[in-house]
Amino acid sequence: MNIADKSSIYISIFKRKGGEGLNTKIIKEANNKDYDSLFTRLEENEKPLLVYFLNLLNWFLLTNNRLLMSIDGQSKFLYLADIIEVRPALQEEMNDRIIDKQKFTRLKIKMKDGECFICKLEQGQPYEGIYQVLHFIATSNISSCR
Repeated sequence: MNIADKSSIYISIFKRKGGEGLNTKIIKEANNKDYDSLFTRLEENEKPLLVYFLNLLNWFLLTNNRLLMSIDGQSKFLYLADIIEVRPALQEEMNDRIIDKQKFTRLKIKMKDGECFICKLEQGQPYEGIYQVLHFIATSNISSCR
């Protein structure tokens, strides 16, 4: 499933609404080699854009076409074109007694088929930036269906 490449828009939103952190980076030629192990999962013509990398079992990768993520070794791959809603995973945060939104690390992503996924990110600016990018994607998908 291929949608128009909006990579530059995604990076622009990420920079404007959030930004890099200790473990969250914009993929550039200079740091590309650091994440080679994740890139083996890419499809043909897929370009990595943003990565949150804690370790080999816990990471999140935004490409021009998909979200790839692993939480405690459980991998998920989601097509950007199928995302229809993104919001903070409030229930999961509250269950862990996290009430300060600056400390949130999880987003709930709803797909066209109604299935929901939780992704884990770096708190603070990286979380905010990725949230805004995913919100933009979901909003774009909804408006293109009308």
